[in-house]
Amino acid sequence: MSVKVVRMQNGEDIVADVKEIRPESGKSAIAYEFIDAMSVQILRSTEDMFDETKSQDMESLGDIKLEFFPWSPLATGRNIVTLYSVVAISDPHSNVIEGWQQAIEKYKSLKKEDAKVDYTQKPPDNLFVGEDN
Repeated sequence: MSVKVVRMQNGEDIVADVKEIRPESGKSAIAYEFIDAMSVQILRSTEDMFDETKSQDMESLGDIKLEFFPWSPLATGRNIVTLYSVVAISDPHSNVIEGWQQAIEKYKSLKKEDAKVDYTQKPPDNLFVGEDN
């Protein structure tokens, strides 16, 4: 497992088990696969943000509260991400890994069966499906 913090092009931070996807004959990665991906945000109160008496140093993440959300919760299957979408990949702080592991365990315990799509039903005859009449 290679848990990383990934900064995306849109500024979002993702914590995930990151794997490189490479072609069989190629040496360079062509995409990334995110496994158990969670979007992470730092929670700070307005008072903390503008309190001049508090130190601005981030020597420890002990006092910082992190909030994790499932990344791409509507998708089933693999999360494949283009190289262009990623700005940076870094090793996470140990507190981030612990929070991510707890969030993954909770999410998996609450997650119900994946939605099943019934492909046996056909649309009504008068429904426009994108073909010219």
